[in-house]
Amino acid sequence: MRDRSRFWIFQVWLLLPAILLAQGTPQSISVAPRVQTGSVTKDADDPAIWIHPTDPAKSLVIGTDKARGKPGLYVWDMNGKQVQYVPIERPNNVDVRYGIRIGGELVDVAVTNSRPLKELKVYKIDPQTQRLVDITTPSGIPLDELAIPYGLCLYKRPRDGALFAILSSKSGDTKNLYQYRLEDDGQGRVRGRFVGKFGNNRIKSIVEGLVADDELGYLYACDETVAIRKFYADRDLGKDDQITAFAQKDGISGDREGIAIYKCADGKGYILVSSQGNSVVKVYPREGDNGDPTKHSLIMTIDTKRSKETDGLDVTSRPAGPNFPYGFLVTHDSPNKRFNLYAWEDIAQSTLTICPDGDRPSAITLESPLPDAFELQQNYPNPFNPETQIQFELQKPGHVTLQILNLLGQPIRVLVDEQLPAGTHRVRWDGLNQQGRPMPTGIYFYQMSVNGQRQTRQLVLMR
Repeated sequence: MRDRSRFWIFQVWLLLPAILLAQGTPQSISVAPRVQTGSVTKDADDPAIWIHPTDPAKSLVIGTDKARGKPGLYVWDMNGKQVQYVPIERPNNVDVRYGIRIGGELVDVAVTNSRPLKELKVYKIDPQTQRLVDITTPSGIPLDELAIPYGLCLYKRPRDGALFAILSSKSGDTKNLYQYRLEDDGQGRVRGRFVGKFGNNRIKSIVEGLVADDELGYLYACDETVAIRKFYADRDLGKDDQITAFAQKDGISGDREGIAIYKCADGKGYILVSSQGNSVVKVYPREGDNGDPTKHSLIMTIDTKRSKETDGLDVTSRPAGPNFPYGFLVTHDSPNKRFNLYAWEDIAQSTLTICPDGDRPSAITLESPLPDAFELQQNYPNPFNPETQIQFELQKPGHVTLQILNLLGQPIRVLVDEQLPAGTHRVRWDGLNQQGRPMPTGIYFYQMSVNGQRQTRQLVLMR
C-alpha cells in the first residue's frame, strides 16, 4: 500500500507543472550556467549568437563593451574563451543574420552601432577562421537621423531576403523607431540608407531591447518602464501602429532590457525578456495565447543564477556543441562584466518545449538554385491573413503543379494542376485546405513542379 501511495505521489509531482499552468499559475525555476565567458574591460551590455553552418561546436557569442576605455566587440567560443577583440567606439547593441547576398556570395553578418560615431558597422563572420571581418562600405553608414543611437536589431524580410537594421534613439525622438536598409554597394561591401520611421508615437519611455521575428513578420520593442510593444516589421505593409502591448506587470522590476526569441520550426516558441531590477527572465508564447498574436501571457520566470542586472540577452534553439545540444540562452552579468550561457534543456525542464530540430524546417529542403524552366517568386504579403498572392514565370509552356505543404511535407491544398502557356501567372491562397477548412497559424511551404523541375518556398499564415 505504501508503494502504491508513493507511486501516485510521484505521478502527481510529474504532472504538477501542467496542473499549475492549467490553473494559470506561471512556473518559476532557477538555472545555473554551463559556461561563462571572460570579462570585458569595463561595461558589457548586449550579446548575439552565431551558429556555425557545419560544426555547431565552432559557434560563437559576440558581446559588446560600450564603455570608454577599451570599447568594442568581444568574441568568445562555446567554452567561453575569447577568440577576437574588435575595437569600436562604444558599441551599444549587436545582432546577427544568416545568408545575406554580398559580393556574389551568401554570407553571415554581425551588425553593431556606435554611439559617438553615429554609424553602423557591418562584419562578415568567416566560418573558416571564426573571425569578424569588416565589410562596411568605405564611406560608412551614418545614422544622421538619430540624436544618440541606442537599441538595434536586424530584420531579414522573407519575401525578398532584404536586410534592415532597426534602431532607437536615446534622446530626441524616442517615441518611434528608425529603419535602415543594408545592401551590397557593388564592391562586395555593405552600404545603408534610411527608409523611414515607424511606431506611431507609441513608445512612452525609451527603448534599448529590440528583436525581429523574421519568419512571423513581427518586431518587439522594450518600452523599458512600461511594456513590450509589438509591431509589424515590414514598413511596406503600411501598418504603423502597434499590434499589442504586453509584459506590463508580471513581476517585472526596473527596466525591460534584453529580448530574444526561442524559435521552433512550426512558428511556435518563446519570447524571453530580461527584468533588470530583480535579475530574472520572463517567458511568453511566441505565437501568442492559443495562437492569438494579440495576446502574450506570462508562462515562466527564470532565475538566471550568476547573472545580475541583466541588460542584453540572446537565445537559440539550434545545437551549439556538446554543452548545448538543444540550444542555449546567453545573458549579460553586469557586476562581473561578462556573459553566462544556460543550456535550454536546463531551462525547459518539464514545462517548456525543446525543439529537437531548432528553428529549421525538418521535412522540407528549400532548393536555392532557380530551375531553368520557370521562376517561382516569394509570396506577398508574407506573413498574410486572410490571403496571399503567389507569382511565377514560365519560360516555355508546360504542365504546372503548385501545391501548399505542411511542415511534414504533406500536401494540404493543390492550387494549380494544369497545362499553362509561357508568361507571368498569379494565383492566390486563401488559407484553406483542400476541404475548404481554415488552416491554423503557422509556417507552410508552396512547391511548384514544371516538366520535372521543382522549386519550394516558405510562407507564414497568421490568424
